[in-house]
Amino acid sequence: MPCRKVDMTPRTEIEPETTSPRPLRVSPVTKAGFEPFGWLVETGDSGRAANNGTARRHDLHAHPAADVQPGSRFVTSIFEAKPQQPTAAITMLERHVNSVQLIMPLGGAGHIVIVSQSNPDGTPDLSTLAAFAFSAAQGMIYRRGLWHHPIMAIGAEARFLVQSWQNGTEADCEILAIEARTLAPMA
Repeated sequence: MPCRKVDMTPRTEIEPETTSPRPLRVSPVTKAGFEPFGWLVETGDSGRAANNGTARRHDLHAHPAADVQPGSRFVTSIFEAKPQQPTAAITMLERHVNSVQLIMPLGGAGHIVIVSQSNPDGTPDLSTLAAFAFSAAQGMIYRRGLWHHPIMAIGAEARFLVQSWQNGTEADCEILAIEARTLAPMA
């Protein structure tokens, strides 16, 4: 299902582009730092015995049934992401207004996640634009309607398990062009 291009003029405190895209600093992801955008998915030391003691179960996050839009179906996909140069310009964001979205790597060498909260009118609040470095063992659950850049595998091709609720229309995914940004090296 293709994404629907939306024509919103994002409200922003960013000055108009002068000669080069503004840099966006990449920070190592932490649970607290990512919380405004969703939930960090990693197993760590949590969990409990399962399957008659042959496995450990890690319940990561429970979403209320009321979060599911009527007419939606639960879709599980595998994305095969080509490695990208972190110096490439970031020129668009997307969001899924009807669903949270789980993205969990199935290998690779790590990935960068770029996210933005919304203004009250639904446009991205680019003053909250943030970039996080994730290891190949860390995933995330985006909050419903969160603006984000598509998966950015770094260093090697990677596969990602992606799950969300979808109704099969272009409303499942909206994309928006933004002022170009580049990623600055990690602090």
